[in-house]
Amino acid sequence: MKMMTTRSERMTWLGAGCLALALALAAPAASAGPKEDNEAAIAEFNKGDFVTSMALWLKSAEAGYAPAQVWLGDILDKSEEDEDAVKWYLKAAEQGDASGQFGLGLMHAKGEGVKKDLAQAYGYVLKAAEQAHAPAMFALAAAFRTGGLGQAIDAAKADEWQAKLYEAAPNYKPAPVEQPVEVKKKRRK
Repeated sequence: MKMMTTRSERMTWLGAGCLALALALAAPAASAGPKEDNEAAIAEFNKGDFVTSMALWLKSAEAGYAPAQVWLGDILDKSEEDEDAVKWYLKAAEQGDASGQFGLGLMHAKGEGVKKDLAQAYGYVLKAAEQAHAPAMFALAAAFRTGGLGQAIDAAKADEWQAKLYEAAPNYKPAPVEQPVEVKKKRRK
């Protein structure tokens, strides 16, 4: 057997050994299912390891796991990667995932990644709200109160969705900057 004499040869073998060790240690994680990958992605995200979390979410989402698809949609939406966000929200929405439906509805309402379409937006938000998705119920109550999402102002429907929201999620508090519906502005004369 030839003796490694140069630093370059030693570093090459050291690198190969480290890679083999890393692959061996990663093997159990590689066999995890989509749900476990999603949970690991959340843990890595919370630790600040965004590269690992995105890789795990992508793996889980590509395996068809709707919660991971929604996570990707949310992150891509906030990153202004709107077409990709729509793609992942749609995949989750097609599985009946309320968060995916709500995210897709907001994308249609804002015209981000898709042509603005308030009828589509309302339809997706309604599907999510009918599954007791709190942000969607809040959005519908606000839409009927203000005339957003292409809906006519209807105080009775607004009150109905507000009551459903409080029944389903009594402690729900929307984010202070949350603007889930298009608000018609009245001009002062």
